[in-house]
Amino acid sequence: MRVSDLQCSPRLLDALAHKVHQHLGMDFSGERRSDLLRRLLRLAREQRLPDTEHWLEALAFADWNASQIQALVPAFSVGETYFRRDSEAFGWLARNHLKPLLARRRREGQRYLRLWSAACCTGEEAYGLLFLIDELLGTERRSWDVELLATDINEDFLTHARRGVYGRNAFRGNDDAFRRRYFQAEGSRWRVRSDWLDRIRFVRFNLTDARQPSPMPSADLVLCRNVLMYFSPARASAALHRLLASLEPNGVLLLSSVEAGIATQAGLKGCMAASNYALTLPGSIGAKELCVPRPVASPAQLLWPGGDHAAAAPAEPAALSRTAPRRVTTPENEPRVIETDPAVFWAQAQQALAQGQSEVARESLHAYLGCPGLSPGQQHETCLLLARSWADELRIEPARCYLERALALDAASTSAYWLSALLEQQAGNTRGALSALQKALYLEPDFILGYFLQARLLRSDDQAQASSKSLQVCRQLLSEQAEDAPVPRADGMSCAQLLRLCDQIVTRDQPWPNR
Repeated sequence: MRVSDLQCSPRLLDALAHKVHQHLGMDFSGERRSDLLRRLLRLAREQRLPDTEHWLEALAFADWNASQIQALVPAFSVGETYFRRDSEAFGWLARNHLKPLLARRRREGQRYLRLWSAACCTGEEAYGLLFLIDELLGTERRSWDVELLATDINEDFLTHARRGVYGRNAFRGNDDAFRRRYFQAEGSRWRVRSDWLDRIRFVRFNLTDARQPSPMPSADLVLCRNVLMYFSPARASAALHRLLASLEPNGVLLLSSVEAGIATQAGLKGCMAASNYALTLPGSIGAKELCVPRPVASPAQLLWPGGDHAAAAPAEPAALSRTAPRRVTTPENEPRVIETDPAVFWAQAQQALAQGQSEVARESLHAYLGCPGLSPGQQHETCLLLARSWADELRIEPARCYLERALALDAASTSAYWLSALLEQQAGNTRGALSALQKALYLEPDFILGYFLQARLLRSDDQAQASSKSLQVCRQLLSEQAEDAPVPRADGMSCAQLLRLCDQIVTRDQPWPNR
């Protein structure tokens, strides 16, 4: 049965929307009523219900118990995820939170970690976090008490996660080495190796149910990404405050970057964390360390290789010591890289970036830039990587320097203007961010995510009418795409997910009606 074939009264739809909001926190107000009906009809078809209209009416006015809620959850769960989906965010976590936390715990003689992957779906994020922790602990891992909790409202997802068996769709890009290390082949699928299987506690938990106590009080880290966007503003705010209350004093709550606006609307302020958004408890040490830009180098040190001064090189990690650039001293006592194959430096940089070793990556990228014969395009791409690396560490000035050079090499680079907009937003420079966005949108008129950010920034700048226009263009562009199509430059977010965030902007000032 199609939506258009079903006679469903507004009163019935209102009641269904209220029930879903009451028990699942999801917002199907206004134009989203038809989406609610489509989801329920799809579930009715899957369950082969004989009388859909009677089922909907009974559903709308029944008292939902735990069994009823679980039967409906598949209609409202989003199962799109994969391994290494957000390696930049994991690199930021390792560098800015987990490594300092591990060092502090070692000094204090308290070798324990408490980690929570909320809305874990089928477990890819939780296992990825476990792999990361083991990499950071190395040979020490058996002397640490690591508790990793993963929760979701969908019991089918949790069953999948506990089994730890994944098909090709769970791996994207160049994952061969990753699979060989952490998985064993089972026909056309891969199972998590025994070293990591059964080390995660998977538990059913409803983020919007205020009656449920936190399954992990005093967590060092909570990941809750790409789920709050589906809740009403009131439920999203309540869930955020409960998650923050589950943190230990210096813990970190990580959201997706596009959910930063939801946090702001809830009265919370955090900081960009690579392609994510980090929140801490107000006044905590973690807030001071994570959300305040670090001191920057002197202007001379910020100049790129080939200028008057070379940037100061970080210490060379032992893991890459065999292939790191070899240096000599010139008569002028300036370090100079001996000429070698630039592909070596480029490969080193990519490896270091994938492992979250930003200083090593920058060292190799500097050496790469110093190689003769690079095309302007190669130099441009390298400068963008350097700018992104500095921006991920909240080092605003060096990031700006490399962005300026990137734009000098290619004045029509949408990517450079987009990164510039994100950087200025991070620095609190709304006008600068809007200026950079305007140039990016001029160069790429179909830049969906650009219009979304423009709408948010204009709204924060009290330009409501202009914000609505940008949001209208964004929604129009999204409507021309398949719902499950990825949004360019959105780190795997689908068009349906971004459309939901557009709805959040429109409805966040409209309170849910009391019943």
